[in-house]
Amino acid sequence: MVFCTDCAQQQEDEQKFCRFCGERLPGATLIQQLREESANIKAQKTGEVTQTQQANLATLKAIELARQQGFNGQS
Repeated sequence: MVFCTDCAQQQEDEQKFCRFCGERLPGATLIQQLREESANIKAQKTGEVTQTQQANLATLKAIELARQQGFNGQS
């Protein structure tokens, strides 16, 4: 559920316009970004790691491992 940025009424995610005041609602991409940002803020406050952060950490570890193997292979 999202809220209208103009009248603050609760809306369905797929709606493009507020059913109360007619204001254009944020698109699906912006809503997803805001939800991810909210999850990141919550994770910072609680000390948890979000799924996005876990994926990023796994990617960084894989890059570091590949670099180490590449450097070892060139010796």
